[in-house]
Amino acid sequence: MNAAFCPDCSSFPRARAALSRMEEGAAELAPYRDEPLAMKSAAVGKAGYLRLDFRHDARFGRTVLADLDRRAPLIAQKALYWEESQPGMACVITIAATGCIVQGDRLAMDVHAGEGARALVTTQSATKVHVMEHNHASNLQRFRLEEESWLEYVPDPLILHRHARYMQDTWVTLPESACFLYGEILMPGRRWHHEEELFGFDLYSAGMHVCREEGGAPLFEERLVLEPGVTDFCGAGVMAGFEVFGSMFALLPRRFVSELKAAAGCGVTKDLAFGVLELPNGAGLALRVLGHGVEQVQANMRAFRSLVREHVLGRPLPPEFLWR
Repeated sequence: MNAAFCPDCSSFPRARAALSRMEEGAAELAPYRDEPLAMKSAAVGKAGYLRLDFRHDARFGRTVLADLDRRAPLIAQKALYWEESQPGMACVITIAATGCIVQGDRLAMDVHAGEGARALVTTQSATKVHVMEHNHASNLQRFRLEEESWLEYVPDPLILHRHARYMQDTWVTLPESACFLYGEILMPGRRWHHEEELFGFDLYSAGMHVCREEGGAPLFEERLVLEPGVTDFCGAGVMAGFEVFGSMFALLPRRFVSELKAAAGCGVTKDLAFGVLELPNGAGLALRVLGHGVEQVQANMRAFRSLVREHVLGRPLPPEFLWR
């Protein structure tokens, strides 16, 4: 798969077609193409779609959610303004109405940040990928940013239950003046639920593709394919005994990269290992975090987000809500 593919998720039918094309080229899905015995894959209620369009409204001096389209099980709340340090930033919480992702689910999301817009998108709770006996689940994410825009997508952790088969592709288009923060925390099962739960999922495949313009040459691309039945992730040089993996991309103008990299640094303790690397072609920075518990990984990633905000927007993140 390459940047020329550049999926079109601007409408529900186009997103479904892009999802099908994405899956066709995924060799790792070959063992998991059988149909569920109950509801067929991508059936009504299993093909979710969400489109969010953020625009800066000069009349009110803030960003608004100008357009919204959704198909169950994906829905979204209205835009709120809870960021005390960025009062004009639109904040939207997305919700999976079914409570989890199950076999045969096909999900797609398209998020657009217009010129000068500032928006934060997050999830209501952790995303749980349920136990699967047939087929798989897939998720296609498309983020498009315009000049001088700021967009954060920071969902709660992704929890892979045993025998989960999950594929995700993320495509980002942004000019050099825009800033995009994308973070994800991967939890390999429910630690105390079942003896075969930890690292008991069948497949996790996640791709990241970043371009300056639609259909243009990629600034960088990466794909992470995890198959615990094939590779032992607990050994030295891989997870090294850690269980939670966090990753955050800070795609921002070149002038911030060196200073931010030096400020973020790296470190290893008995509970946490983290480091920041510079992305190719001046795309920005990537933070990688390994931890024993999700709380430590979340705290480290939040500190990095706050550092990016302070350098780019002039203010760090406000204190976290007590109920989060």
